[in-house]
Order: sequence, then C-alpha cells, then structure tokens
Amino acid sequence: MSIDKKYPDKTMEMTNEAKIQNLQRAGICYMIAGAGILSMGIPFWFFGKIVADPKMHQVFGIIYQIDNFKEGLIEGWGYHLSSFLMLFAHVSLWKIGEPTGWAKRHFLLIPIIGSICHIFVLMFPLPFAPIGSILNGLGMIIVGIFSIKAKIWSGWKRYTPLIFGLFPIVVQVPIRYILGLPPYDILPLLGIALGLLGYSAWQRSKEVNGQTNKINWE
Repeated sequence: MSIDKKYPDKTMEMTNEAKIQNLQRAGICYMIAGAGILSMGIPFWFFGKIVADPKMHQVFGIIYQIDNFKEGLIEGWGYHLSSFLMLFAHVSLWKIGEPTGWAKRHFLLIPIIGSICHIFVLMFPLPFAPIGSILNGLGMIIVGIFSIKAKIWSGWKRYTPLIFGLFPIVVQVPIRYILGLPPYDILPLLGIALGLLGYSAWQRSKEVNGQTNKINWE
C-alpha cells in the first residue's frame, strides 16, 4: 500500500511543508534582492552621480571585462548579490511548481538561466548582462502569464511575476538602445517589482500554512 493511500493527510502535510519552506525562501531572497537593487539608485537620485558606461576591455571574442575589477565589484554589490538571491528564489519556485502549476514549472528554467548569466556579469559584463536581463524578463513574462491563468496565487499576488518580467523588456532594454547607455538611474526601480514578488511568495506561504493547519484540525 502506498503512503498516499495509507496516510493521505500526512502526505499532504509533507507536501505543504516543502511548499511553505520554498515559498518562504523565495520570498526572503526576492525581497532582499529587491532592496539591494533599489539601493543602487541612491547615488543617482540623491548624490548627483552621472550615468556613464563602465570602462571595459575585450578579453576574447565578444566577451568584455571591466578595467578595474575590484572597483566594479564594490560599486555594483547590490546587483551582484541579487543575482545569487534571484537564482535561489527562482529554483525554489521551480521545485514546487509555483505560481505556474506543476505542468508548466519548467518555464522557470528561463529566468534561472538568466540569473546564472547575471552571475557571470561579475567577471564579464558583456555579453552576459544584456543576455541575463532579456532571459529574466522574457522568462518571467511567460511565468507571469501562466501565473494569471493558473490562479494558484490569489488576488493581486498572481500578477507580480508578470510585473517583474515586464520591467526589463518594456523599460530597461528600450532605454538602453535609445540613450546608448545602461539606465543605471532607472534600473534600480526593478527592486520595487522584485520586492512585491517576494512579498507575494511570502504571503502565499502563509496561505499554504493556513490550509495545512485547517487539514490538521479536521
């Protein structure tokens, strides 16, 4: 006899426990990543920092590296930290098939690959920065569409993946090509969308926890 038939409530509890843990992990990672990215705008918004392309040199092929690696690492700490946190968060949602539903969870692999590309930005901003942004944006747009259709996340929460995905495609990429410079003074606003996504995942964990407690009481 399978554990599902012998202990149906226990199996549900174990499944929900995994969901709660992964949703909480995703929520915390997204929110911290959002705060880190948002903080990158402070020098531009309050201290008059001027938007400028970082100085880079060609390493080989189409791969470029920042001239002063240590300075670039410190200056972009918020983006670098968020790359790792977003990867952990995307993987956490992929493990439990939320908010897409289990059958569509593999579409989360697109933003996962995008986050991996962003990690390579630590060493090689080009071409990994634009590739990572596009993959993250397109991937989360697809995830956001399935999120709205699946209605696993209730209310306004199911729209937050789409909002996060639209920002790089609708705002970041067009401004980059119109102005010819990365929108360093606008890009930090992505942190707001990322924070909302994290808050949604955290609230969803509370809903699942409530459902688990209800089952245990019945």
